[in-house]
Amino acid sequence: MRIGELLLKAGLITRGQLQVALMEKSIYTNLRFGEIVALHGWLPQETIDFFVEEWPKLSQGKEKHPIGFYLKKASLLTEEQIQQILKEQWQTSYRFGALAVLNGWVKQETVNFFLEYVNPNALKERTRIEKATLSDIKRPTPQSRKPSKQSLASLKKVADPEDLAEIDLDLDFDLNEIEWLT
Repeated sequence: MRIGELLLKAGLITRGQLQVALMEKSIYTNLRFGEIVALHGWLPQETIDFFVEEWPKLSQGKEKHPIGFYLKKASLLTEEQIQQILKEQWQTSYRFGALAVLNGWVKQETVNFFLEYVNPNALKERTRIEKATLSDIKRPTPQSRKPSKQSLASLKKVADPEDLAEIDLDLDFDLNEIEWLT
């Protein structure tokens, strides 16, 4: 895969940036694609060098590393950012990639790209878990808008702590407290 396609697939450049760089490459034949991207300031040269020099070996290798290893090698995260994510991960039980995205340091598309190579089953497993979890919830019929104790218990049982960690949500309340909602 060419470097431009790889960076696009990883969510590190846009299709428009790819087209501009390719057009400029045809004009400035002495410059490499990655140099043009770096000159525009779209990515640091270290990130481009990682994808040109190291990614082909790492992605084909049998030894897999945590996603933070790859993001640091690609100069997408600093050691300080990784340490902050690990601290937050310990406190919240969020996944490493989710915290990197929530902090605005990388895109979800970039995390998915690395996960596809590091742990291809991670994305499939997550989808299966979400589908199974959602099918376990008993939804009230349109006639009965009042939540039952059973549906609240089901919701509490399947609620993902990652989704609820930042929300002050107390599901142990008296149903009479929320009658005004019905």
